[in-house]
Amino acid sequence: MVSSDEETSRRRSRRLVIAGEIGNVILIGVLYLHALLWLNTLNCETSEFKSSPVRIKRDTKQLPVDLEDYTIIIGQDTIIPKNVLDRSCSQVHQYCSEKSQRLTGFPGARGSPGDQGPVGPPGRRGPMGIVGPIGLVGEHGSVGEAGRDGKCNCPFPDMYVQRVPIPGPPVIKIEEKMVPVPVVVVKEIEVTKLVPFEPTPPGFGPPEGWAPGMPKPGRTRKLPRYSTVRPPPTPKKKTTQPPIHVVPTEKNLTMDEWNAEMNISTPRPYMGPPTLGYNRKECILAAVGIPVLHAESQYGRVGSWMRDALPNSMKTAKRRWVTDGFASPVLYEYEDERQLLDKVQKIKYYVDYLASGTGNVVYNGSYYYHKHGTTSLVRYELETGVQVEAELDPDMSHVDCGRLPDHTFEECNATDRHVWLYDRPHNYVDFAVDENGLWVIYAGADSETMKMAKLEPDLYVVSRWDVEVNTTDIADSFIMCGVWYGLKSAYNLQTQITHAFDLYRNDTIPGQVEWYNPYQGLTMLHYNPLDARLYFFDNSSLLSVNVRIEEDLPEYIDE
Repeated sequence: MVSSDEETSRRRSRRLVIAGEIGNVILIGVLYLHALLWLNTLNCETSEFKSSPVRIKRDTKQLPVDLEDYTIIIGQDTIIPKNVLDRSCSQVHQYCSEKSQRLTGFPGARGSPGDQGPVGPPGRRGPMGIVGPIGLVGEHGSVGEAGRDGKCNCPFPDMYVQRVPIPGPPVIKIEEKMVPVPVVVVKEIEVTKLVPFEPTPPGFGPPEGWAPGMPKPGRTRKLPRYSTVRPPPTPKKKTTQPPIHVVPTEKNLTMDEWNAEMNISTPRPYMGPPTLGYNRKECILAAVGIPVLHAESQYGRVGSWMRDALPNSMKTAKRRWVTDGFASPVLYEYEDERQLLDKVQKIKYYVDYLASGTGNVVYNGSYYYHKHGTTSLVRYELETGVQVEAELDPDMSHVDCGRLPDHTFEECNATDRHVWLYDRPHNYVDFAVDENGLWVIYAGADSETMKMAKLEPDLYVVSRWDVEVNTTDIADSFIMCGVWYGLKSAYNLQTQITHAFDLYRNDTIPGQVEWYNPYQGLTMLHYNPLDARLYFFDNSSLLSVNVRIEEDLPEYIDE
């Protein structure tokens, strides 16, 4: 029964499908006949129009009575048909669409949000934000592993007892000289012999009566008040040479025979530690010239610049070096002054420690600087990168304000730090070079007095001085011909060099010399014996000035 019902429904569906297909065929036929008849009527009208030779005048288009339905009035005297305006607007829209131009139309309905696009490339780094407050001190970390054994560079307390090698013992160089022996006349024959002569090294030994364990003799001197009156120069003393004692002989004499005849005894050379010796050039500063501008610093208003005071080649003598800021681990080198003027930097030296202050120097191919926050001095060889470190004075001033993450110093009270050297901040050591070699100027942590020391190139301290001058009463200082000079102000346009102390005679020199600060921001002042000029750094300007000296020493020096 079920199967018969299914067959009946299938038959009905087949009949309906067949009937629909027949209806579609009939409809298509009717449409085709209708189109054919319409085309025939069009052909007939065209043939009739072509066959008639008479031109028929068409009726004029009837305009509406109301012009407002047909035209548009623009302004007072302009009437444009509506169809012309519509056609013009459509042409303008078509042109703009072809040229990818945009015309703002009426706002349409808000569309649905689109799909999220791909992630774009990272943008540029934004500016650094403001430095936040210093956080709390963290907890102590775990104890690390023991490091490698270091090399002891501690100076021995008694310089006369034992020499501490840093890194090696000093070498006393004795140059062999040829001195002429007086003429000996034998039977009208003139004989002149050149024999080697070994002089005693310049200097002196320990003081008489000194024994190990005794304190060193003090060198503290109190400076009197200075005056502008300079004593008149003393005329040179005429030296009279004693007559030469001629010993008649019949043969040429050897050196030993000559010493025996003349009763000359040569003292044994001094083989102890280095001593101060004699002043290799005696002179007094009389005046300074007009400052000469060499270049402008490309880094900042505070810094220093220098040339090697004892170069080992002509190429080294042409080089210049610049430092930036009150404390920096970088030394910038320039091939010559032309590249310094054009700001064409050659080499950057990154030393292992932070160089403190603006009193660093380059001497004999090495960079000498003060290790920040310590009592140590460092010598850095520019060619090899070898560093030598030695302690200057355990009682020297060296504790400074803390440093911020942007490498600047934070503000602190005078009780939180040691006294500064000079009347400007963050200076504790000032190196100096003159005709006698390397010197260092520093301040005491407790006494606040000016201290000076004569150094060997390996940082061995030869001698020390204490001068009763407050370290903050002067702006800067330098050493020339064994005399220390102090500048009164670094910020006044017109100032004076008011202090002078002879380090070899341990005596003050009265008088003062006029000084000129062109840019009123001096941060470095050094004397260079290579060209006998004063180099100074004044508010980003690199300048130098020549000096006029007096070699005829006043009477008070000859006494």
